[in-house]
Amino acid sequence: MSDSDAEGDYATAHSDALKRLKSKDPEFYDFLKENDEELLKFGESDDESDTRESEDDEQTTSKSSKTVLSAAKLKFIGENIKTSPSKKLVKELINAFKTIIHQIDNSNDKVDLSNNDLFNDVMKLCLVDLVPALYSILKLPADSKNVDVTKSKAWYKTKTVVKQYLIDVLKMLAALKEPSGLVLFLKHIVHLVPFYSKFMKLCRLLLKKMITMWCCEEETVRVLSLIIVVRASKRLPKEYMGQILKHMYFSYVKNTKFTSPNTWPMINFMKRSLTEVYSLYPEAAYEHAFIYIRQLAIHLRNAITIKKQEAYQTVYNWQYIHCLLLWAHVLCRLYDQEAVKTLVYPLVQTVTGTITLIPTSKYIPLRIHLVKALIQMSEKINVFIPTIPFILEILTLSDYNKKMSFSVKPQDFSCSLKVGKSKLSEAAFQDSCMSEVNSLLLEYFKVYSHTIGFPELALPAVLQIKLFIKKCKVAKYNQLLKGLLTKIEENSAMITEKRRSVSFQITDVDKIKQWERNIQEQGTPILKFYKEQNKETVDSSPSKKAKCE
Repeated sequence: MSDSDAEGDYATAHSDALKRLKSKDPEFYDFLKENDEELLKFGESDDESDTRESEDDEQTTSKSSKTVLSAAKLKFIGENIKTSPSKKLVKELINAFKTIIHQIDNSNDKVDLSNNDLFNDVMKLCLVDLVPALYSILKLPADSKNVDVTKSKAWYKTKTVVKQYLIDVLKMLAALKEPSGLVLFLKHIVHLVPFYSKFMKLCRLLLKKMITMWCCEEETVRVLSLIIVVRASKRLPKEYMGQILKHMYFSYVKNTKFTSPNTWPMINFMKRSLTEVYSLYPEAAYEHAFIYIRQLAIHLRNAITIKKQEAYQTVYNWQYIHCLLLWAHVLCRLYDQEAVKTLVYPLVQTVTGTITLIPTSKYIPLRIHLVKALIQMSEKINVFIPTIPFILEILTLSDYNKKMSFSVKPQDFSCSLKVGKSKLSEAAFQDSCMSEVNSLLLEYFKVYSHTIGFPELALPAVLQIKLFIKKCKVAKYNQLLKGLLTKIEENSAMITEKRRSVSFQITDVDKIKQWERNIQEQGTPILKFYKEQNKETVDSSPSKKAKCE
């Protein structure tokens, strides 16, 4: 019998055995199909030599993992892999790295890595020289971010050993604890993304690990993890993006349960970065925003209907508030998408409903956070949101003429949703309330200071502020509001004077917008006052500014 006939008989027998396996043990057959599809296609592929060579690579890797590393061997690899990289050198380096993994896992008693220099040498060679060597062997442009490794004819001959290295990299990533080591390794993984993207299961494991690091590690680690998530997701089919973004959103929610000055920068980073990832996939952003804003609205409706403490707690907590702030940020970022615009109204209704759910002085900090989100949406999306009543209501929620107890420290609302009962009777609470009212009114009127209808918009606020000043007996509160009131009236007078000289009709929308743009470019009294106040705030309390931004 000839060799070819023998191979044919063996392939036939192998195929029959796999068919029996499929009927007797379908779960194991599915596992083989997912992890070793080439084995199932034995005898059917046109490129059998590549398959046999991959099997040889696997055996070589297994054997090499049991050898003892030596300094001379590593020196030889290091001297040659830069100048004349070859498939054999890459295999030996990957096998050396595998030896380290066995040592970490305590799964190979024959490994001798008592010398730390050997460990450092292997790590240095992998982090610095391995990826350039792989690109050289595969004859691919090393400077291309969108390189496709499968276009190389040599890919299928190196695929097995590369896959083993990628698996070992994930094991090493799980073993590293120090941020400095993680940073170096993540920089290496950034360059391995084109390889991970060709193994779907490994890529998903990598993304899962990166999302975990993105939301709970040191700042540089979080940034590098985000870069890997973005680069890897761009290489995956679009149907996987929904799962990735869903995982990121749930990680965001999970890590916003507790908010403090220490955790606020991380939460802010997650909110901004998740918004940027959503902006890359507007369709997924609309789908998720629709589902989760609706979910938030249902929780609010239940709280309004049931009117019990448990129902209120599902709304008045940091996770719920941070979700509202996130979607406000996402809509501001994607406001130019027509589909996303339709979600502005339900989100605004949910936010305003949350503000008015328990309108008491205890939850003034929560109100302030949400009012800031509404003002931001007004400015970015260019849509009118009547926020003034929610700001001025703070002036009626507490008796500012009542004599309050002395407090040593001022109350900071930036990282709190409610005020304790004992704090409500302190003078610092009312000081903070008045400061926030002044700041929010200035933020709000700054957005509309150039609009043609500003005098009519400001009139109710002017009347209510004057009424409060008339009733309030605390001089410092009156002085604070009088300064803002002067600028509002000055701005109204300027707009009124400018309107007298217009020649277009009130129905001419285009000319009105052009007129408002001209006024904005010239500057308004409130806009100038806002810039002065903002500069003073930054100069007087830079630490607070840095902490919350």
